[in-house]
Amino acid sequence: MGLEMNAFTKVYAGDAEAPALEMIETPWGFRLRPADMQDQATDAVIEWGLTFLGIVLIASAFGQWVLPGALYGSETLVMKLVLTVVLAAIGGLVLSISARGFRPEVQVDRSRHEIRFVSRNPRGRGKILAMVDLDRIIGVGMTRSIDGPDCHCLLYLIDGEKPLRMASGTEVEIKKIRKRMDEFVTSPADRVAAKAEKAGKSDNEEAVAGAA
Repeated sequence: MGLEMNAFTKVYAGDAEAPALEMIETPWGFRLRPADMQDQATDAVIEWGLTFLGIVLIASAFGQWVLPGALYGSETLVMKLVLTVVLAAIGGLVLSISARGFRPEVQVDRSRHEIRFVSRNPRGRGKILAMVDLDRIIGVGMTRSIDGPDCHCLLYLIDGEKPLRMASGTEVEIKKIRKRMDEFVTSPADRVAAKAEKAGKSDNEEAVAGAA
């Protein structure tokens, strides 16, 4: 999956001390989501409305075949088939959008060694939009917005790829996230040290095998 997307593209704008993000600890790591997500009642209304619309469209697509007095002439049959396909396709697409939801969340998972960018719906079901392996991250940084009080947490990827914005929030929150991420990310210096240690062990094993 592409990694150009951001976890929270909606820039925080308001009191610099007001909470913008919520960090939820889990047995496998932690989750990040907007602090005001529970207050977004309009999102739930939109999602339920899309679900209802999708069901209506699919029901209409197949319901026309069981209507009393339905016509089955050659021309009518072709039109009904086309209408069925179109309505069913649109209904399926609407249901897919509804199931994905509009509530962003980032999941930092130590057990699977990955970061997942997820979108959730009111029923708590989520759809993974993108993933990045923790081994691809070589550093975590912070940058401030030039036109507001918000700050951004950036993930620096290996091979000089474009940094990935993980979240936006207050300066205090982003500093906390960056510090927490230090537990999950291996720095370039540690990578070099681990590689050297592994190479040293291999040389010792070869020396022991040669002496034997």
